[in-house]
Amino acid sequence: MNIHVVGAGISGLAFARAMTLRGQSIHVHEAAPQLQSIGGGLIIPPNSARILERLGVADVLDTHGLALRDMQIIDAGGRVLYHRDQREVARAHGRGLYAISRTALHRALAASLPDGTVHTGRRLLGITQDAHQVAVTFTDGTRVNAGLLVDAEGRVSRARDLLMPEARLVSTGQIAYRGLTSIDPLPQYRESFVEFWGRGHRFTFFRIAPGVTYWHAPIQTAPGQTRRKTDLLREYRDFPDQVIELIAHTQEDRIHPVELSDIDPLPHWHRGRAVLIGDAAHATTPNLGQGAAQALQDADALAQALCSGLPLSLALPAYQRAREGTANSMVQQSRHLGQIGQLRGPARLLRNAALKLSPELARQRIETFYDS
Repeated sequence: MNIHVVGAGISGLAFARAMTLRGQSIHVHEAAPQLQSIGGGLIIPPNSARILERLGVADVLDTHGLALRDMQIIDAGGRVLYHRDQREVARAHGRGLYAISRTALHRALAASLPDGTVHTGRRLLGITQDAHQVAVTFTDGTRVNAGLLVDAEGRVSRARDLLMPEARLVSTGQIAYRGLTSIDPLPQYRESFVEFWGRGHRFTFFRIAPGVTYWHAPIQTAPGQTRRKTDLLREYRDFPDQVIELIAHTQEDRIHPVELSDIDPLPHWHRGRAVLIGDAAHATTPNLGQGAAQALQDADALAQALCSGLPLSLALPAYQRAREGTANSMVQQSRHLGQIGQLRGPARLLRNAALKLSPELARQRIETFYDS
């Protein structure tokens, strides 16, 4: 089958790798002039790690990732609300959490592909299709005919807009400020995934390499309004010194705002000879750390369906059936967890008490997808 992929992010490269392992030749088209990652940090949960093992690139976790010791959720006063030893997670699910830079994972997937697989500088312009092929045009004048087009463009997808104009991103009303700093957290947090939950604010951080700490600060914000570093320091002035220190030691040009949005469940992930994977199909907020994980699982599931011997008309629905329940549930749970983490007033106090009294409920929510 003549397969072309639009988008050379994690899902597009992982799908190309999965098909290459099955003896298929794939073409991946990337809008950027050179292959690059959006940067920042990723948490790799057990379900991600299993797909990386299947793709033969799991060694990137040992060479460029950090195995985390624990997960901690802490209130703004410094009281631990939830703690989970990752050795227990590994016993239950095969591996614990890893932290890694998005760039390291992206490069590992790209390096696993044959030369000539990825074509850069090809921004999607148009899509037309009939019963036999998809005609794809790019702004550089390139035109290709595909037996199958895979949309891996991510949350903001030109291909999805063309194929399914009825799809709409849903704004959370939050902007996440993502930073990279060259200082390590305090020793008690150095091998941890840490979230501080305060009055209407959250702050997440973890190391992604020695001397490199990634942090994430979602803030309820009016449309079009962004904040500078001094504003963030003011927003988080009531948080512990560890939070203030990480923000203060981050250079302004290493803080990037990203509007948080997700997508309501789509009735179809495919139309004709085109199919969506990853955030193009089920964009999510980052609250569960499952965005990249679900994209990797999509890539693997689509490759399995296409190589199952089924005709395309049956393989694409089979792929969607295999993935949509888990992916859509993840989007909804991530949205809900984000709302819980940003509570204010008496609701915040009730939330904190519930976490302390019933940590098992939090564990089940966080680890729901580890065996998916």
